[in-house]
Amino acid sequence: MAAATSPAVNLVGFQPFSTPAPRYGTPYMSISTLDDLDLGIVRELQMDGRRAFREIARTLSVPEATIRTRVKRLQDQGVVQILAFTDPSKLGHAKLALLFVKVAPQDHDRVVDTLGRWTEVSYLSTIMGVADICVQVLCRDDESLWNLQQRVRSLPGVHEVQSTQEVKVHKLRFTLPSLDPRD
Repeated sequence: MAAATSPAVNLVGFQPFSTPAPRYGTPYMSISTLDDLDLGIVRELQMDGRRAFREIARTLSVPEATIRTRVKRLQDQGVVQILAFTDPSKLGHAKLALLFVKVAPQDHDRVVDTLGRWTEVSYLSTIMGVADICVQVLCRDDESLWNLQQRVRSLPGVHEVQSTQEVKVHKLRFTLPSLDPRD
């Protein structure tokens, strides 16, 4: 993971370590509704989230005011968030884990909403496969991880929780997919 001081651009829909996240069910702009300039801005910010709008404007050959306006719109619409990633391995004895949660279909939205409010939850997504929800959590130690897992199990509508502790993160990058069919 990047050092705590390295901001990154986070595309909504991929929201690790974001605060506050848009609520489940919030409509987002799809990548297909972004024009070439929007995509260029996002790509420039993904390389360096601290990059000055003036530099991005020069690179993309547009006025700085255009970049400022577009970035604000992309942020307001929940398309991007500029944030800092932390490396859990640098936080001492912190425990990073994935919880795979099976829920009753009628309780899915409520469980997602509840989990999204917990400070220990750093990433939350609906998945298809062996579970319905994937929850990445960061806890201070084994005991707090155990207690959190029990809290998840006690939520109404939760049928099963499987956990996997992450020992080392080798890559964490959330970027736009290539729109070039040759890639």
